[in-house]
Amino acid sequence: MATIWSAHRSSPPIDLASFVPPARIVQSAPDASEIRLQRFMDQPVWRAQTSGGPRLFDAGSGQPIPDLSEAQIRAAARRIYSGTGDIVAARLLTTAPLEMQARKPPYWQVEFDAWNRPTLYLSPQTGELISRRHALWRVFDFAWMLHIMDYDDRSDVNNPLLRVATWSALAMALAGAWLLLWSFPRRRKKKA
Repeated sequence: MATIWSAHRSSPPIDLASFVPPARIVQSAPDASEIRLQRFMDQPVWRAQTSGGPRLFDAGSGQPIPDLSEAQIRAAARRIYSGTGDIVAARLLTTAPLEMQARKPPYWQVEFDAWNRPTLYLSPQTGELISRRHALWRVFDFAWMLHIMDYDDRSDVNNPLLRVATWSALAMALAGAWLLLWSFPRRRKKKA
């Protein structure tokens, strides 16, 4: 089976002399914990990791790049997805769907037309891939929910229902072992 997720593409070298210095980005984002240069849609940008999430700045002008439009998100999703299906829908979500409860919105959900319903979740600020889901993952997630008996979040492997089931199974196993030993008659030694 061919892979449907593309690998990173190589980029041409970058001329740093034409870019604003990182100190200017720090002035615009004083709470940034990290600033790095990267490519975004074939354009060099400064990426500042702030307490409110990542922010992008144009590397040439230093101006902040606004949140991405639907057209930009669709283009970013097409670059990541290497399958042949077309984009069916692209939605900016402000509430997390069941399959993304562990991630805090907002993010873009981009669905493709394919047999396993591949879905990409992208950052509205940077266009980076947050997560990917497909039909087989959803089947596994359902089986995992049944296995750990967490029917709300599907992530708590130490919930009360699972603990009761575990201790009950252990008690039944010990009782079964005791009954097995108790049911065999004891052999009596013959007196000589």
